[in-house]
Amino acid sequence: MPATGDKNNMYDQVKEKITDNLTKQSTLKEDTIEKLIEEWKGVIENTPQNLLKIILGLEDEQHIRSLSGEDWNYLKNELEQSFIVKIESGILVTGENQKARDTTWWTSKKQLEIDNYYSSNYMNYMKRNLPTDVLNTIDEDTDAVMNNLADPDLGDFSIYGMVVGHVQSGKTSNYASLICKAADAGYRFIVVIAGALNNLRDQTQKRLDEVFIGANYQGVGQLPGFKREKMPDSLTNADNDFKLETAKARGTTNFENMQLPILVVIKKHTKSLSNLLEWLEKHYKNQIEKAMLVIDDESDYASINTKEEEDPTVINEKIRLLLRKFKKSAYVAYTATPYANIFIDHEAKNEEIGKDLFPEDFIYALEAPSNYFGAEKIFGSEDKKFVVEIPDEDAVYELDDTPYPPGKIPFIIKHKKDYAEELNVLPDTLKDAIHLFLLNIAIRNLRNQRKHNSMLIHISRFTNVHIKVKKLVKEYFEIVKDNILAYGNLDNPDNYSVTIQLMRSTFDTRLEDIEFSFETILRELAEVIELVIIRDAHQKAKDRLVYRDDIQTNVIVIGGLSLSRGYTLEGLSVSYFLRTTVFYDTLMQMGRWFGYRIGYEDLCRIYLTDDLYRKFGFIIEATNDLINRLKDMKQDNLTPRDFGLAVKLHPDSLVQITARNKSKHTEDMYLQMNLDGSMKETGWLNDGEKDISKNEILLRETMNSLLTGGYEHVSKESYVWKNVDKSIVETFVKNYQLYKNDPLGLRSRMPIDFIRKYIQASESNWDVVLFNGKGTESFVYDSITVKRQKRKVKHKEGYFEVTNRQLSRANPERIVMPKEFSNLSSSEMRTKLDKPLLMLHALELRGQNDEFITNAIGFGISFPISGRPQDNMFKVRINNVYKRQLEEALKVENDEIGDYDE
Repeated sequence: MPATGDKNNMYDQVKEKITDNLTKQSTLKEDTIEKLIEEWKGVIENTPQNLLKIILGLEDEQHIRSLSGEDWNYLKNELEQSFIVKIESGILVTGENQKARDTTWWTSKKQLEIDNYYSSNYMNYMKRNLPTDVLNTIDEDTDAVMNNLADPDLGDFSIYGMVVGHVQSGKTSNYASLICKAADAGYRFIVVIAGALNNLRDQTQKRLDEVFIGANYQGVGQLPGFKREKMPDSLTNADNDFKLETAKARGTTNFENMQLPILVVIKKHTKSLSNLLEWLEKHYKNQIEKAMLVIDDESDYASINTKEEEDPTVINEKIRLLLRKFKKSAYVAYTATPYANIFIDHEAKNEEIGKDLFPEDFIYALEAPSNYFGAEKIFGSEDKKFVVEIPDEDAVYELDDTPYPPGKIPFIIKHKKDYAEELNVLPDTLKDAIHLFLLNIAIRNLRNQRKHNSMLIHISRFTNVHIKVKKLVKEYFEIVKDNILAYGNLDNPDNYSVTIQLMRSTFDTRLEDIEFSFETILRELAEVIELVIIRDAHQKAKDRLVYRDDIQTNVIVIGGLSLSRGYTLEGLSVSYFLRTTVFYDTLMQMGRWFGYRIGYEDLCRIYLTDDLYRKFGFIIEATNDLINRLKDMKQDNLTPRDFGLAVKLHPDSLVQITARNKSKHTEDMYLQMNLDGSMKETGWLNDGEKDISKNEILLRETMNSLLTGGYEHVSKESYVWKNVDKSIVETFVKNYQLYKNDPLGLRSRMPIDFIRKYIQASESNWDVVLFNGKGTESFVYDSITVKRQKRKVKHKEGYFEVTNRQLSRANPERIVMPKEFSNLSSSEMRTKLDKPLLMLHALELRGQNDEFITNAIGFGISFPISGRPQDNMFKVRINNVYKRQLEEALKVENDEIGDYDE
């Protein structure tokens, strides 16, 4: 855990007392924190100092002081950001085999029959770190995952699942809770496959030692109810990965008689996995009877088979062999970037090592808490308040013939190992970032947040470049430090130092709303600047980066791969980022700046190029599409196999979803569509009750916009509005609930992305028609009443298919055409349209025997010949499921070509 400051600090001790009180409350009202603060104000004011010293656990009365109004405000803000947190339960999509399993075994039976020792310890310990609502949601999420594992007391099983979280959002907390519940349920061998580097494995081990093992009476080992005799046996520790000699020394070999869970935390490395398999094979020639749980952290990295199934990659093979070694096994992949996992061929199987790691049985997508500092907040806001652009003069992709002044050579983003020899200066923006970080340390101290502080510099993947950058940063830091020590305590310090003038410029530019003066911050910085350290994080680094529990760490970290997956930088407030990659997943994982920034979110800044900013923005859109796809799948009761994924690639084709060798079961498609002179209709109608209701409400809202917009309209039996602002059409099409299992709309002939792009680019007004029909049901809104249109449908999985997929009848464009064009065909009329036509259909759906099914809303659009060029090409990557669906749809379309003019 991060350092919490001086135990004799009044602020810290009062905060700890209020925090203890808040963790004991099952529900938190909006004014709870305010009331507790008022109570403690009274306690401090009215309690004799000798008693107050005892109540707060202070060593001496001299540490007792009055807290200022500013102190109480900081305290209130910190507590509110920590405890007033909203978080929803996740999204679960289950496989076909799960329907035959008991997926309530944990919550409805097993959990009630046991004492839940390990999970109770976890919850009781985590109360001091997480608000009740967050803990409750973790509890609910892991209950859902447990239900989709299997009861270890039953027969043989093999479960494959995946949990999707956000980068740096608390996935470790989730799987730690899952491990504790699995141990309670009877899973006796628990393997956590952590990152590919030692720092992440060590960090993960320490976390599980704290919340599960209780080794050396630390963490859960400090709880009153901790039982030494129930302490799990760990074959690894914070300093050592799995080794044959270590395991042999422990003597833990007889699983059949083992009553305590065994934990192994290993690096995702060939040697570690080989050692574990060798140890198991030595003691068990046949399959092991006891149940095993495997947690594969950062599962999209290194676990994916990037070769042919007959000769899989070594790590993929080792994981599959490990699962095959146990008669009862559950594999749960954890990742924030699940693209590669979804692209695994779900039919891949090798007789010798078993089936591949596709999450056949379930996918569970976690929601992020409301106080999560995530990609949407950073890259989704128009004001870019957290982003500082690195200009071309400070960083270029490749070095060209441009002459640069001495000392002004920019960083080169695309470089080779020997680039370190060319590096000799730091760009101005990196100096600015260093200034900001140092100011942030002082500001957090002044805010009574004397915790760890980190800055990240990530510009290369080469170790020798890291070493050179560290040298340059250290040299510049020494200059800054000397100036602050010399002049930081003086009035008007920038009168004496150019360096401090530059720091004031950073303060004025980046921290204009901060509550402290520059002079106050600089005085505080002068007190602590000698505690700032510079570290490079890579395999050859001489000094390991360690965040101690007993002292504040202020560190500037230079690194690449070692910092790009899973590793947490404590108190990260400034990032300088120039690394580039063509992969969505790698780029997102490099973003160590995501996470929680309670009490100092306003200080956080990310320095990057405009190109990188735009790439992150595009990735957010693609990731949101993926999560929304999961929500749709859940609603439509679809399975992971139905994940007909189509994810748009970056328009400049430089950003790919994941490495090509991870997505060998996918194909790229270039889709181009000219909508001029065409008509598109919702021939497939979503069958979800909630979506049907939403579409009904949407039509009413659209009618309201048309009636109150003052548009010219004609009402005979059908209603026609002329020259309607496109915003009304755009809102309708954006919010209409389409059939969900067709992300590109190609199978259903409703290519929604192309249509939305067309509307967005459209400069003309629209015509809108609401058709009157001959149904027995009516659609009524205000002064508008129409008979619904009867349409026969076939009910298929997730949608109603309208006969011939046609909503319209008898040249629908005729309703807006002059009389002289009334004898033209539908397609000929579209050549005469002067503006696009939105056609709204209030439908009465009937079965093939004319039986009533339900009411629904559909729509169509007739597109005129615009004559303007259309930017209408999409590049998408599709998995083999969606490819087959498209092939089937194309075959059907060729067999059932309909004619709109009939």
